[in-house]
Amino acid sequence: MLTEPVRYSGPEFAEANGISLCYDTFGDPLAPPIVLIMGLAGQMVVWDDDFCRELALRGRFVVRFDNRDIGLSTKFTEAKTPSMRDIVFSQFTRSGIRARYTLLDMAKDTIGLIDALGLDTVHVVGISMGGAIAQELAIHFRDRLRTLCSIMSSTGDPRLPPPTWQAMRVLTQRPAKEREAYLRRYVRTWHVLAQDNFPFDAARMRRQGERSYDRGTNPAGVARQMLAIVASGNRTEALRKLAIPALVIHGTADPLVRFKAGPALAAAIPGATFLAIEGMGHTLPREAWPRIIGAIEAHTA
Repeated sequence: MLTEPVRYSGPEFAEANGISLCYDTFGDPLAPPIVLIMGLAGQMVVWDDDFCRELALRGRFVVRFDNRDIGLSTKFTEAKTPSMRDIVFSQFTRSGIRARYTLLDMAKDTIGLIDALGLDTVHVVGISMGGAIAQELAIHFRDRLRTLCSIMSSTGDPRLPPPTWQAMRVLTQRPAKEREAYLRRYVRTWHVLAQDNFPFDAARMRRQGERSYDRGTNPAGVARQMLAIVASGNRTEALRKLAIPALVIHGTADPLVRFKAGPALAAAIPGATFLAIEGMGHTLPREAWPRIIGAIEAHTA
C-alpha cells in the first residue's frame, strides 16, 4: 500500500468538444502530463487510484476521465439504442447499424479536455477501446502528443482473432439494474476477463464495482461506445504513417482482445516497442504493475 502523499484534485468537470467530461488529477500539475484513456464500459475509476498515485510518484501529472456516455460525463439519448447482442450479431450478418459517434469524436473529446486543462502536449496511455482512441489521437492530432502507449488494444483489423466465447458471453449479457445483481455480475465479468494466471482480488473488484454503480450506469451508452469501435474500422494503414514514440503492451492470455492483436499493432507503428506480459488477461493485475508502470515511466522519460 502506498503511503507517500500525492496531490489529488478530486472530481472536476471540463467543457470539451461540446460536452462535459468528468476528470480528476494526481500529482504535480507542473510535471510531465499523462492522460489515461479508459476502455469500453469502463469509468475512470477503473484506472486504480494506487496505479495513478504510483505514476504520480514517478514524477508525472496524471489525468484520468470518464469518456462520453459513461460515469459522470455527458450521456447521450436516443429513442432506441441497439443492444450489445444486436451489435455483435450485426458483425456476422454484415447488417449496418448507424453509430451516433466514432472513436475520432472521442479523440476530439480528449483534445478538448487537454485544452481545458491548459496543456500543450501530453503523453497518452489508453487501454482497450482507450488504446484505439489514443491511436486516433496519434493519427489526427500528432502535434499534441509527446508519446503514445496502447495497452491491450488493436488496429481494428477484422482479420484478427475474435474474443473467446466466454469473453463474448460476458460482453453481451443483459445489464443488471439492481445493485447486488450488478455487483455480482461485475465481479464475475472481470474474473472472466482477468483469467486465472494472476491472483484475482474479488473484494477489491467489488469495491470498484460499487464506485461505478454509485456514480451511475448507462447500458445504452456502452452500446453506443461499442458502435463507435465498430464504425471506426481498420487503422493499420494510417498507423504505418506515424512518427511517434510508441509503446504497445499486451497480455498473452487476453480473452477479449486476443494476444495476436498486440504484435500486429506494434508492427503497424514504425519503431514501436512491444511488451508482452505473460499470463495477463484483459485487466491490469497488481502483480504486473511494476513492469507496466516501469515501462510507461521509461517510455515517457
